[in-house]
Amino acid sequence: EEGHLHAWHMKLRTKRGWVNLMAEEANGDKFLYRPTADPFVASGQLDKIEVRPHALLLYTAAFARIHMMAGRNLTAIRPLSCFSLNGRPSAPLYGPPNVDLLDYVGSYELIPPFGGSAVGKWLTPMPAYGESSLCDNRHDMVHSSNDGMAQINAFVALYKQAGIKQMHKVVAPDGTPAYTKGWYKVDAELAAWLDSRRKS
Repeated sequence: EEGHLHAWHMKLRTKRGWVNLMAEEANGDKFLYRPTADPFVASGQLDKIEVRPHALLLYTAAFARIHMMAGRNLTAIRPLSCFSLNGRPSAPLYGPPNVDLLDYVGSYELIPPFGGSAVGKWLTPMPAYGESSLCDNRHDMVHSSNDGMAQINAFVALYKQAGIKQMHKVVAPDGTPAYTKGWYKVDAELAAWLDSRRKS
């Protein structure tokens, strides 16, 4: 799955599954978000966020920035997922479950020796054919525990707290289109915020 990053040719494959993100805050609150329910992300991007590791990490960086803008003291973003690739047994793609994706934003794109494979860090190895499935790739945790509108409302409340509006396009607090902001990039402001999270 890492082949999507810097790929020249990709073999065709079939992948089925889901991913949820558990946002943990310093006060002990935990919120489960399903990225594909985010009404502020374009439909063409939603499919990529869920199934492409690099896209999920870029989304995680932007999601962390939204928390920062909202004044929420985010301590971790943990992935919960289940995928089946080319008919293999279902297993988590992102993980292990205690991994904090915030530890990897902004560094995954680096070439060796500064960066490297995410397998064993925040991606799990692919299970072999014939192994038992470790999860159900048809029903994610959010979908089975909450209705879709509740999930959308959770995103809307977070974005509103951050001062972001959605009209015919998503608008940043300063009134400019949000897509011009590069919120997925780890700039000095976000890097400092992430660093302070690690120290507290």
